[in-house]
Amino acid sequence: MIRSMTGYSSARIEENGLAFQVSIKAMNHRNLDLQLRVSAELGPLETLLRQLVKAQVSRGHVEVTVTLNRAENDGPQVDRKLLDTYLAAYRHLRQEFGSSAEPDLLGLLRVPGMLGAEGELSAQQLEKAQKLLERVTGSVLGKLNEMRASEGTALEADLRKRLARMTELVAEVGKLSGGISRLYQRRLERRLQDLLPQEAAGEPALEAARLAQEVAYLASRSDIEEELTRLRSHLDQTRDLLDQSSEAGKKLDFLLQEMNREANTLLSKTTDVPEVGLEIGRHAIEMKTEIEKMREQAQNIE
Repeated sequence: MIRSMTGYSSARIEENGLAFQVSIKAMNHRNLDLQLRVSAELGPLETLLRQLVKAQVSRGHVEVTVTLNRAENDGPQVDRKLLDTYLAAYRHLRQEFGSSAEPDLLGLLRVPGMLGAEGELSAQQLEKAQKLLERVTGSVLGKLNEMRASEGTALEADLRKRLARMTELVAEVGKLSGGISRLYQRRLERRLQDLLPQEAAGEPALEAARLAQEVAYLASRSDIEEELTRLRSHLDQTRDLLDQSSEAGKKLDFLLQEMNREANTLLSKTTDVPEVGLEIGRHAIEMKTEIEKMREQAQNIE
């Protein structure tokens, strides 16, 4: 199942005095363009956030906004885990050396990392924040992908309808192409008849080798079976891509470029045979129209 690149989702979670609001907006983009909008206090969690998004989204312009509210924000936060470690070491040393002195709490507060700046998360809070962020981001990404999959279903239905029409057009052109060589042969015969009076007036006869070259040249110009074969192959590959891959956007865009090239060649090769060329040209132009519409849809696919 293919997915659209566009979607929006948000969710809120609150626990242990921390409240996260996460929203994700996804739009079309050739590659994955990830932009995070988080406060400075969540800077240590940016790498985690990027990993979570990249695991679920492979293509598109993705804006992730994270806001954090805390029930308690009364100035600098003490790293209680670090403080307990220092106090335990102090008690051990006091017992070992038989000292009765009390620890210097003011000195402990000067230990690097013991106090966080106002608004900064302590180590314990950061650990809790990480778990909460993983949960709420996973939920938001899940809802985002549900929306993108729903839109992708509509895109896929439209693409398959146009692929079916392309298959019909290729088959019709294949039927028309069977008479092109015969029509070219008739044109060549008429050209030879125009040359005969010159021959009667004393001009040199047209050599058989020259005639064979002319026939071979016109035959090569008229043969479109190679283009039709490639078109059939591209159509089969596109159907397989829709069946097997949820990340079909870039590959689909490439295949559609190749289809457009073959349709252009059909037009250029059949202009000299108006008896069927006009009808083939009409089909080729319709092919190009369908291909362009599919390319527009492919721009929305992940």
